[in-house]
Amino acid sequence: MVMLMVVVVVIMMLMVVAMVVVEMMMLLVLVMMLVVKVVVKVMVVVVMMVFVMINAGDQSPQGRFRGLTFDYPKGFLKK
Repeated sequence: MVMLMVVVVVIMMLMVVAMVVVEMMMLLVLVMMLVVKVVVKVMVVVVMMVFVMINAGDQSPQGRFRGLTFDYPKGFLKK
């Protein structure tokens, strides 16, 4: 009889642990989705900024890659 109680308690503990693990996995998935959303937003912003730099470089006499060089603050000031 005592063995049966011990087995039941162990099974309950295992079920609780499994539930906690599942909850943690779901939380991890949610966090990952949030992180992916933020990363996608940052990537979109960076790509848009690069496009703006290239477009600004197109109007300058140095040519297309002027916006990608390190003196882009001057390019922004000239606009």
